Amino acid sequence: MKNKNRTRAILGHLRDLLLVVIIGDVVTIFFSPDFNIFLKHLHWNSFYSLIIGGFLWKGNELVGYLISKHVDDQKEPVKALRWNLTGLFIYTTLAIIVVNYFWWVLFIGEDISFLFKNGLIILIIEFVVTVVIVSILLAISFFKSWREAAVNEERLKKESMAHQYKALRNQVNPHFLFNSLNTLSTLVYKDQDQAAQFIKELSEVYRYILEHKDSEVVDITTELDFIEKYVYLQKIRHAQSLVVKLEGQNNNGFKVIPMSIQMLIENAIKHNVISTESPLIVEIYRKDGYIIVKNNLQRKTTVKDSAGIGLDNLKRRYEFITDKEFIIEETEKEYIVKVPIIKSKSA
Repeated sequence: MKNKNRTRAILGHLRDLLLVVIIGDVVTIFFSPDFNIFLKHLHWNSFYSLIIGGFLWKGNELVGYLISKHVDDQKEPVKALRWNLTGLFIYTTLAIIVVNYFWWVLFIGEDISFLFKNGLIILIIEFVVTVVIVSILLAISFFKSWREAAVNEERLKKESMAHQYKALRNQVNPHFLFNSLNTLSTLVYKDQDQAAQFIKELSEVYRYILEHKDSEVVDITTELDFIEKYVYLQKIRHAQSLVVKLEGQNNNGFKVIPMSIQMLIENAIKHNVISTESPLIVEIYRKDGYIIVKNNLQRKTTVKDSAGIGLDNLKRRYEFITDKEFIIEETEKEYIVKVPIIKSKSA
């Protein structure tokens, strides 16, 4: 497969170089005073066209490739177009001057003043032809990237709506309600004060979900307050078998996607064994621009109803709103998710 791709790439480059020779010869015909003179010097014209055309075409391709390494043309099509046009003008100007200097002065033996007298029209023609062709290609690429970005944005909006709906549905599904009400019914007979507290925390959980179901991001402090209430409900059910360590820090000015941390805790509870002998320990803390959610790994052999929202959806949503990577790591003993922190404009 690699050999086929390499062969295809080589053939593509050869095709492009043949094309620049043809374009160069066609342009030369228009400016040649006599067709017989053109035929007499055809081999030199073709060789010159190959060199100047190769440097201009493939050089601008390389410039575009290097720019694409630093500017995503799908996320920032206007910025990418601006950088590509700047690179086009700078590189094309330098390449034309350098190549013509080597050709006319060092190879042909003309005086350097020739470039700025008799050869000036050649430089201008090469510059105009190159700029026109490459600008057309950049415009096509820009509109293509702009259209793809619009399509991706619309797709992610739909995924965001699906995420919000599923987050709400997963919290109010019959299984969750059954567990909550079952826990509440037990508390009513055992500890009425704790039952009242349980109802209060449960109502706060639903309030948060309803208030932020349409929000793209939320303050970390607000999310962590919600997490404390959610963990309270889970600890009533799992008691000492569930340990959640929430590191308190100054999180002002930092944001996350709402219910993203809650989803990671929920996944940890769903996929791991939780017992008095093997407690599940979840640690949540901020480090190096990330919220770290880490738990000891003790996987269940089978997991019922494992569809859920899914880390893949959450990861793609973070990739859309931030350039920082959403990181998932797994060792023999730990499962770690690093959630990118989104800085607010005032932070």
